[in-house]
Amino acid sequence: MNLVEKIRQATQRIDGRYFDLPVAGREPIKRERAYCYELYHQLRLIFGDMRLTLTAEPDKRGHPDFDSHTGPNPDLILHLPGVHRYNAAVIEVECRPDLGHLKKDLKTLKLMQGIGYRRLILLLFGVDSVPWKKLIDATAAADLPLAEIVVLLHRTSGEEARLELPPNLA
Repeated sequence: MNLVEKIRQATQRIDGRYFDLPVAGREPIKRERAYCYELYHQLRLIFGDMRLTLTAEPDKRGHPDFDSHTGPNPDLILHLPGVHRYNAAVIEVECRPDLGHLKKDLKTLKLMQGIGYRRLILLLFGVDSVPWKKLIDATAAADLPLAEIVVLLHRTSGEEARLELPPNLA
């Protein structure tokens, strides 16, 4: 099973309470951090004992490969800490895919690609469809070709995220 298949399998295991966070006296809300932490947990269970390390929200400010004040803070990375040659994947998770959030996520993917991360994954959750026009605009702003990004769409808890391919926009 490849990495994308493992991520898809992990998304299916995310319980509804991490997908839509209960709030006392109000309707549940989507919270990226709660979803990411449960995704991290499910991925760790699926990966088991492996050589690479899955890291959640590593703060790259102060890292020698980035500007000390503006280093990225990716949601999840899969890597062998301490060396660049095993930078396997970076995952950005988003539940509010407006242009501003997408630009930020894609700029993070672009920065991480610059230090050798090979798989760039954008995982949208809790939305019905991929906002392709906004995503294309965000890729242009980040100087990151759409073809270099794996886009996964996780519409609802209990379902597996689907691999999404861009429509023919000719």
